[in-house]
Amino acid sequence: ALPPCRDMPHMHSDYPPIRVSAADGIGHIMLARPRALNAFNAALMAEVTTALRAFEADRAIRAVVLSGEGRAFSAGFDLKEAAVNNFIMQFWDCRKPTIAAVHGFCVGGGLELAMACDLVIAGEDAVFGQPEVRFGSGIVAMLVPWMVGPKLAKDILLSGNDRIPASRAAEIGLITEKVAAGSHLERAMEKAREIAQAAPLSVELTKRAINRGF
Repeated sequence: ALPPCRDMPHMHSDYPPIRVSAADGIGHIMLARPRALNAFNAALMAEVTTALRAFEADRAIRAVVLSGEGRAFSAGFDLKEAAVNNFIMQFWDCRKPTIAAVHGFCVGGGLELAMACDLVIAGEDAVFGQPEVRFGSGIVAMLVPWMVGPKLAKDILLSGNDRIPASRAAEIGLITEKVAAGSHLERAMEKAREIAQAAPLSVELTKRAINRGF
């Protein structure tokens, strides 16, 4: 585990529902509601937003890694809570690169959160999908079509498929890279360090240009 970030005394390293740490120019946000499969509720969304904004403002931080504690990355939105588009898209809009380190279930809003990150590194145990239509729910950010194209997106979204294995997700471009189970966070940190070695302004402008193109 990374040590607590000393440059941000207002950010605690062990407060629920997330854990925050930083080292070597890499900020790390870990979703920490493992008993709820890291489903998003109001408290988690508020804490993640605070952490991401602090990392974005800290010139020492050059990339942000997002992961989940326990058995899953995230099962999406807590059905008792309201879904918020801005919560997901802040990772897309963040000036600094964001990397999702995914294991276990990454479904519904959890998949959209991962899609909003610039890179997605997934363990081979990861399972992806968006089951919203099966429950009469709307899809918040609708990012999957931009990642895999309209035909594959319809195949996933119109059936509410939430059992896409990591191997298939890698084939269709839903994730950046598939790695051995249990090594997702280590690999995400490696990628973050690679990015952190590049010129920060050039990285920021390149990310912005790609996003504007989309």
